[in-house]
Amino acid sequence: MAAQDERASIEPFAPAAPEAPSLTVSARFEEAALRLARLIGRQIAREEFERRHQPQKAKAAAEIKKRGKSS
Repeated sequence: MAAQDERASIEPFAPAAPEAPSLTVSARFEEAALRLARLIGRQIAREEFERRHQPQKAKAAAEIKKRGKSS
């Protein structure tokens, strides 16, 4: 066992990569708000797409149903 008065030398090292500057609270808030706005916009676009294509889907389903009864 090593003697108690022996100590390991500790040498400081420089950081491997410079740290990126941390985002301020307002920058983080802005980033989160933009991300949320994009998500909401995509959802609105999906719903609008469905609304516009719903009559076409209903018409196609009616045609399929109609063909099935006439066979």
